[in-house]
Amino acid sequence: MSDEQDSQFRIYQHDARELKSRLETEFDETDGLVDTIITSPPYADLVDYGDQEEQVGKQSYGNFLDDLRSIYKQCYEIAADDCTLWIVTDTFRANGRVVRLPFDIADELENLQNHETCLESDCDGWLQRNRGDGTLVCAECGAVHDPLPESWRMEDNIIWDKVRTRPWNKKGQLRNIHEYVTMFSKSDEYTYNKDAIRITDPEEFQRWWVDYPERYSPKGIVPSNVWRFPIPKQGQWGPKVSYHPSPFPEELVERIVHLASDPGDVVFDPFAGIGTTLAIAEALDRKPLGFELNQEYIDYYEEHVRPTALQEVGSVQSTLQDEQSVLQEKIYTLRIHKYAYKLYKQLIENEESDVRDGQIKFIQAISDPDDFDAESEPNARLQFVCESAADFEGVSLLEGAMKEMVSDKKGSGDYYGIEFDPEFVTLKEYLDELQSGQAELIGDDIYIYQDRNHNWAEATISRDEWIAQCEEEGWLQYWSKSWPPLLSNLKIQVDNPLDERKEDPTGHQAGLESFE
Repeated sequence: MSDEQDSQFRIYQHDARELKSRLETEFDETDGLVDTIITSPPYADLVDYGDQEEQVGKQSYGNFLDDLRSIYKQCYEIAADDCTLWIVTDTFRANGRVVRLPFDIADELENLQNHETCLESDCDGWLQRNRGDGTLVCAECGAVHDPLPESWRMEDNIIWDKVRTRPWNKKGQLRNIHEYVTMFSKSDEYTYNKDAIRITDPEEFQRWWVDYPERYSPKGIVPSNVWRFPIPKQGQWGPKVSYHPSPFPEELVERIVHLASDPGDVVFDPFAGIGTTLAIAEALDRKPLGFELNQEYIDYYEEHVRPTALQEVGSVQSTLQDEQSVLQEKIYTLRIHKYAYKLYKQLIENEESDVRDGQIKFIQAISDPDDFDAESEPNARLQFVCESAADFEGVSLLEGAMKEMVSDKKGSGDYYGIEFDPEFVTLKEYLDELQSGQAELIGDDIYIYQDRNHNWAEATISRDEWIAQCEEEGWLQYWSKSWPPLLSNLKIQVDNPLDERKEDPTGHQAGLESFE
């Protein structure tokens, strides 16, 4: 990209009400120019954004909404088909009444053409909105018009918990610590990279994630629609002088940018302020584009916000791909170990099975962690080791115990996302394979799990030591209650939040810090 083209992507000191005509003087083509829009309009005349008498908001509320509809209509016209619009707003009080700004704006955006009278040629009746489906119904002839194909469509309404705010409250109004982040789409093909914003820290998971790993994506969990980001402290981006009264927190903008755009996309803010959105977007390898009336804010952006973001935003970001890789290995390991135990239980409790408690000496699970990429199903080999082939004659793993235990439907509760390969083997067959080195994924160390605790390797033993123990029935020392030991080439030691583990001989005490 040339320097001349680069220079087009910046903040323009210009009225957002004329944004399209201004951009047409800078770009040869404005259709599909913008990929993501993240903004917060002036809250009518509630906040003073500087000495700008002509700013949007310094007018009646009705005219204010008309202006916003016109601005967002122009945004719609320059937006790509996969574009989404994110508007941060809040309710406020005026003349003793709560003004529902987020939802008034939504009404305007879902009728960008401002249809008020019937579109039928022989009728001029007034249109009334059907609150259930967004259509407009003529009160006179009953004709139904749908404005959504030519308008923004509301997709989600997110609560932004600001954590800290001004300590004011009054009768009928508790201390307000949240705002709304409303998402709109131009078409059904909008960009929505939810994998890019998944939470990968198990400390933020619900308490049963270890017991039910099959219910958690190996990529992490999708955030809820309540986002907790503290509002920035004054001076975060530079001196407090000329500081904007309503700056966005860095983390909120980052989440939306990752979710709603791809590297190289154009991120637009028609009410740019000090340019927090644009600076962070540029730091994340997007093209920044915006409008702002106040030259002091633009100067502040150029002198402080942009250079600070370009220097710091990328450096403080965690590497999501690395975090996901760690989480994937944990989730898949837990799934494999849990399923091995579940299949054992099914074998000995199934009336159609001739396998009884004690016949299976131990279980071994083998899988290649290099395949835990969450893009395709990894394979896991499960070996149920018995003394004699007679112990499992006539017992079908695939058609018997395994049937009904694995579902192909995600979210079913029995979906593991793993291709299991279970088999019965005699102790002699097992030892021959181990001694010959044919069990290629078994390295120098083998990890032992006891008492169906699929999440905690209680012992580590070398291959040679384990072979020697097997020759002398050494597996018996690892039996616990009625559960055989589980041997695995996969090591995991994460505490189960639902357990109250006793302190072990090494002084280990359960704690959430073990998830790190």
